[in-house]
Amino acid sequence: MKKIDESNQISEAVDTIVGEVISDEKPNDGKQQTGLKKRDTYAFGTFITKSNDLIQRTKYSLPRNEQKILFMLLSKIDQRHDLDASKYYTISFDDFAKLTGVNAMDSGYANYLRKTIESLENRMFWVPLGNDQYKTMSWVNRGSIVDMKKKTISMRFNPDIWKDIAQLTSNYTSYSIEYLLMMQSTYSMRVYEIILSYDNGNNRDYSYNNGLIFEPVTEEVLQKFPNKRDALKGFKYKRFDIEEFKGMLSMPTRDEINRSKSKSKDSSAAKFSRDKPLTEKYKVFSDFEKNVLVMVKKEINEMTDLWFDYEPVRRRGVRKYEFLYIFIKYKNREEMKNVRAFHQEHKGADTEIGRKPRKRRSTVNKETLEQYNQPLAESILTTTYRLARNELEAKAQYQTYEEKLTPDERNIFIDVFTYAAKILTNIKKKDQAEETFEALNRIIKDNDGLKTWALGMSVKYKAMLEKAQERKSAQYYRTVVYNDIIENSATIISDGKRRAAMLDGDRSNLFKVDWAAMFED
Repeated sequence: MKKIDESNQISEAVDTIVGEVISDEKPNDGKQQTGLKKRDTYAFGTFITKSNDLIQRTKYSLPRNEQKILFMLLSKIDQRHDLDASKYYTISFDDFAKLTGVNAMDSGYANYLRKTIESLENRMFWVPLGNDQYKTMSWVNRGSIVDMKKKTISMRFNPDIWKDIAQLTSNYTSYSIEYLLMMQSTYSMRVYEIILSYDNGNNRDYSYNNGLIFEPVTEEVLQKFPNKRDALKGFKYKRFDIEEFKGMLSMPTRDEINRSKSKSKDSSAAKFSRDKPLTEKYKVFSDFEKNVLVMVKKEINEMTDLWFDYEPVRRRGVRKYEFLYIFIKYKNREEMKNVRAFHQEHKGADTEIGRKPRKRRSTVNKETLEQYNQPLAESILTTTYRLARNELEAKAQYQTYEEKLTPDERNIFIDVFTYAAKILTNIKKKDQAEETFEALNRIIKDNDGLKTWALGMSVKYKAMLEKAQERKSAQYYRTVVYNDIIENSATIISDGKRRAAMLDGDRSNLFKVDWAAMFED
């Protein structure tokens, strides 16, 4: 793989891999230029290589995360030395988490990982056979391996596409994976590779024009777009049929699929054909522009080595836009510094934020604080849960010991008060709310307020969190709080009294209780 270091120098230890865009037509001088070419850009990062046929002639649409995983796998291929089409390529769980934005500490992480890999295994793309016929082909073979101990994912490509992704010597395109992994739109990723597959690189002149590649903007082209005359100088352009261009970014139409089905007995091939092609989804150009092109332009200009622009055109007397002129220009060294800075700023940012103590202003007046041992008023059932939570805190005299708690302990108390308040104010479960109201008033009467109950609940809640292997749903914890309020467990009150006695003593013994015995109870 090709890598370019931070000083813009191509590593001498690795050969430059850049493919030639070879036309079906011969150049005017009768000589067809072949071999490797050097792109005059300041790209950086690990590179992906695909044949131009695979980029230009296939029709597919992948969800963003699956697209990124596929790119990461493609970047692992060693173009010179990988000969085995059945070779497994491995990415780590950490790589997967960064690509997908899913927190690796989340309880549903492993399940999401397995489902994403399974989905990618089942994804099909469409290859033209000629005569408006298409056949389906998968990106990767089934048999992927998820190693929970080593925290790795190993996948292998479909051998049918091996010739289009490995050992390429001509008619291919190579581009930086770093640009693509930062993008949020799967269309931006696809448009970027399509553009490069039709481009011969910076300052490359074949001395012939055939419309197959990007060509320097001419005076004739500038006259079509007078409002952008100055802005487009120095750009290259290529004209695409809008409907064909939409087709490259999505699944084939229903007619194409149906015609292909008649030639194939593989019913699984149409599993993902329910996705609407962009030709059907965005029939009007303004919709296509708003939902696709605007984001594509923003991300390519911000994150890659290209400047990108576009303009739709129509024929005289025709209202519908038929063609899309796409304009590109490679960024210079100074402009690429901004791209590097953008990637440096956003790459590797820690997306995991530790839980912080939540601070709130109390809306409970002094009189309410002093009446901690008086029963709750029935009006609490019709108030907001936030006001109800404040009143429960007052009944538990929380303000008198809040400063003695650690941030984690404060969060536990807030959770307990919040769940209890939401149960009290849940108008959809009126019976449950009234039952909770009566139970809390019994606790207040029997224990001179809610202090010992709240302290006891915090002990149970903390033990529950320490014992659990993963965080459960809010509904689960709300049910726990509800059950303990209704049952008015003697164990909870007993633990609360013990903890109340400890609050003014040695904090090292504050939570030293027999958890096993408590749960047995």
